[in-house]
Amino acid sequence: MLAKLGRPGDFSLAPPDVSDDAPSGWYMRADAGYVASTGARVTTADVPAGLDLSGSGWSVGGGLGYRFLPFLRGEVSLDYLDLGSARSGGAELSANATVALASLYWDVVTLAGFTPYLSAGAGFSITTLDMAPAAFGPAVNDWQFAWSAGAGVSYGLSSDLSLDLSYRYLDLGSPSSAGVLAVSDMVAHQVRFGVRYMLQ
Repeated sequence: MLAKLGRPGDFSLAPPDVSDDAPSGWYMRADAGYVASTGARVTTADVPAGLDLSGSGWSVGGGLGYRFLPFLRGEVSLDYLDLGSARSGGAELSANATVALASLYWDVVTLAGFTPYLSAGAGFSITTLDMAPAAFGPAVNDWQFAWSAGAGVSYGLSSDLSLDLSYRYLDLGSPSSAGVLAVSDMVAHQVRFGVRYMLQ
């Protein structure tokens, strides 16, 4: 009868073994990509300047995230976007933006290592507008509310490292310089390629 209750050594007060290699849920991301800006109308002193900001450029960025659930993760990120330039006659406008966002990601499903996802975020941007010739005034730095929506797919090379390809729609607001130079409804379309590494 007593033999059925257990064997010596079945019960122990020693702490369980915990692997130091277990994922923490935290991860880091880095990426670079192509940026196209479209449809932003430029005015100087409330007068149309005769050009739209619809050029193209590039972006680099990074982020720190945490996986709350198998399908849900949150992330804070910082990106720099070169929005290109636009020219009309003798005037040329160049623009860039530094964008900080807090975003949520929904990992839909994982099949054969591929995980499609959707994302949405909100934060702020600091947009720099530089109009040449200098008669239009000095470069402008303006803070604006920014938000994003996107979709992408990641591929897991290992349990810690993934490759990532995504599209992101980014609304940068309407930056201006106290009525001297303004760009209405500045939007950027990003195509990004990057890597994501799970921290231990």
